[in-house]
Formats: sequence, structure tokens, C-alpha cells
Amino acid sequence: MISIANTTKLKILDAAATAFATHGVDQTSLDDIARALGATKGKIYHHFGSKGELVCAIRKHSVQLTLDRVHPYFAAEAPPHEKFHAMAKAHATAMISELAYHRVVVEEMRGSGTGTITDNEHNLRLEITVLQSKYEDMFRSVLASGIAAGQFRDQDLSVTVRSFLMMLHAPIYWYQPRGPQNSHSIAMQLADMALGAVLVTHVKKSVTAIVQ
Repeated sequence: MISIANTTKLKILDAAATAFATHGVDQTSLDDIARALGATKGKIYHHFGSKGELVCAIRKHSVQLTLDRVHPYFAAEAPPHEKFHAMAKAHATAMISELAYHRVVVEEMRGSGTGTITDNEHNLRLEITVLQSKYEDMFRSVLASGIAAGQFRDQDLSVTVRSFLMMLHAPIYWYQPRGPQNSHSIAMQLADMALGAVLVTHVKKSVTAIVQ
């Protein structure tokens, strides 16, 4: 998991992610987060120079959490279709498991404003871009291997990656906790759908039977 300087900083991120995801970024103040923590606003400012920096830190943590879940499956020795399916399932699981963090990211994508951008916030945004590129490159690599092996359709990699990742993001919008079995079933179904979207038709039946 992401390396946090201390547990206090992580607690602030967790509390802020929950508050932002529940009430909205624009509608939630640092005072609200401080009350949820049972602390003062100064405690937050000790770690984050502005609300915008806090939001960016949540966004970065969101990407890193997902990368940390998916990377072991990317690094494992496995055929492209098995690797892709395992990575897709891990991604969907991450969306469900760290739901508050990912919902904050969605709100930011919709254009929520957080005030003046500080130098630290600017640097965090650059770090987020680097992490996102690293993350997408893992899927591009597996897709390229699958295309070369004749298992995946020869499609534009960037369009394909961004399209199926949007599908795997789906639980962010509608998931309600119902227990681990429910979340496992959802992640599996989304991974099956993602794999089905990239497989060559004539190998789809045999390959999907293997990954079940």
C-alpha cells in the first residue's frame, strides 16, 4: 500500500475521503473534517497546506491503492488472457474496497472547484498524472501481448484501455455494501465483461471457460 508518513496523515485522508464522498467536496469544509476527526483544523493544515492539496492527496492515494492491488497480477507469470482477467478483477475490487476515495476522484472529474492552486497541489497533480500513466501502461502491455499471441483483437490500445477501465469504474456510481460475496461476484462479472470485450471471437469460448 501507499507509504504514508504517519498514521495521523492517513487518518486525515480517510476522514476527508469519507466526508467528501458523502457530502461533496464543495459542500465539505476543513472544519467539518476536523470535527469528524475530533481534532482542530490546524492539525489538518500541519499536513496539507490547503483543501485543494488534501483533495489532490486523496486522488493520488486512490490511484496508488489501485495500482498496488493490480500490480502483483501484472507481475505474475501467466498467459495474457489470464493476466488481463486477474488485473481487471483486482481493479473492480479496488473500486469497491476503497469506494470513498474513488468517489472523490469522480467528483473532481466532474469539475468540482477547490480554490487557489498551491505549488504543492500543482506538484501532486503532476505526480497523479505519472501514476495514472504507469497504471494504464500495465494494461497496454498485457493487451499488446494478447494481440501478439492472437488472443485479443487488434485495436487502438489507448481507446481500448480507457474504455474498459470506465466500465470497471462502474461500482463507484451504484455499489452499496452487501457483504464480501456480493463484492466478489460483482468484480468477477465486470472482469468477465472486460475480457469478453477484447478477446478474438474464435477463442472467446475456450478462454472464458479457463478463467472462470
